[in-house]
Amino acid sequence: MSTLIATATTAVLASLTSGTPVCSQIARVRLRPVAQASAQAIVVRPAGADVLEQALSPGYPVSWVVTLAVECYQRAAPGVAPDVAVDALLEAAYARLMADPTLGGVLLALQPQSVALDFDVDAEQTACATVVFHARLRGGQSTFTT
Repeated sequence: MSTLIATATTAVLASLTSGTPVCSQIARVRLRPVAQASAQAIVVRPAGADVLEQALSPGYPVSWVVTLAVECYQRAAPGVAPDVAVDALLEAAYARLMADPTLGGVLLALQPQSVALDFDVDAEQTACATVVFHARLRGGQSTFTT
């Protein structure tokens, strides 16, 4: 068994890496996201979970929302603005995840919440676009697993 957080994180990673992966470097909670030899990377980071719905009796949580951040890193080529450089990777990751918001039936729904941009995250002209998603899941009444 896995916790709801691990289940949601694994489902997002599986979607991004299935078939032809969105990019060659996709990781789970990687602390140094962009390898020197790589121009792009995606990192999936779980951030926590909140109860959405409780059973009337005995009051256990039955529906949860797991918050996940999908960070898209892109090193800009000379002469290319960093925001333009990261745009294609952001679009590819978003399109892949939204193609099936249930991620193969693992989730009730994956819902985008926000996008934030950060520039020159490593002093090498790297931009990061972070999409925050809410993953809705149902759990066992007295457990934190699916």
